[in-house]
Amino acid sequence: MKLKKEYLILGGIIAVLLIYLILGSGRNKMSYKVPELKNIQIGEINRIEINRSGKSIILAGKEDNWKIMPQEYPANGTKVNSMLEVVENLTLTELAAEKKDFQRYDLDEKNKINVKVYKGDTLLRQFDIGKTSSTNSHTFVMLENDSRIFYARNSFQSDFSYEVGDLRDKVIMDFEQSEITGIEIQKSGKTLQFVKKMETVEPEEKESQDTNEALETPEETRQEETWVLPDGTKGNKDNINSILSAISHLRCDEYIEGKNIEDFKEPVYTVILKGSKDYTLKIFEKEDKEDGKYPSLSSENAYPFLLSTYSAESIMKKPEELLEQE
Repeated sequence: MKLKKEYLILGGIIAVLLIYLILGSGRNKMSYKVPELKNIQIGEINRIEINRSGKSIILAGKEDNWKIMPQEYPANGTKVNSMLEVVENLTLTELAAEKKDFQRYDLDEKNKINVKVYKGDTLLRQFDIGKTSSTNSHTFVMLENDSRIFYARNSFQSDFSYEVGDLRDKVIMDFEQSEITGIEIQKSGKTLQFVKKMETVEPEEKESQDTNEALETPEETRQEETWVLPDGTKGNKDNINSILSAISHLRCDEYIEGKNIEDFKEPVYTVILKGSKDYTLKIFEKEDKEDGKYPSLSSENAYPFLLSTYSAESIMKKPEELLEQE
């Protein structure tokens, strides 16, 4: 009888513990609420500050015209737009951790990326970015004045992990090839000036293999684009068009830090294009023969830059290569 009573007491204790665990677990799951973030529209934002490991990048602009401050370097619009989309669509899905285990999530002072976005002097949003989750579908983040760590939808740490050089707009020449009507090449003291002209091309005569065969309808004459020098010498159309194609949407490899346009005096190759305005590209001798890059200047960019060997040498055709061969 005594043993039966002890079993009943033990069963009662187990039941109480189970109820406590079930209810307690439910309370833990419902003890927090994921913060709802205030809606922000991309058009409101005109300043972005990115801070990481003591380094700061400030982007300022209006609509698609963004610059890296204080130098006012033009910024890569695609990369800035990706940042703006992250800020606008930032969505917290669930709590990742309440304890301050920041290093585990790359949210410690050394690794976290602090982002602030402003409208004028008004701070619209501030948050810290940590590492990407193991599934690559979320990013760990922290909000301002909140030590909790949350899952944020999507992977976006890489959208804010740039150095200044990575964020600069590397497009140094951009025009439509069809607008160019003249091209001047300067190399080794020689100058060639080509003008675009339209030439009438007569159809080739075809001999009939059978005198009894009905003659085919002759082909019509057509207009064909040519390049000619002032004395009427024809240019090599393929090689000239190759230069235009290479320059029309030209990107540099990187910008040259610590130097200005005035520091470059004697180009080894110059291309001047005549269109709705003049476009000029100057290419200079390599400063470092092993580097494989050519210092260059563009009339469409205020800063000296480097072109890869491939890009530069695809442009620097020899004068004889620009003339039509007999």
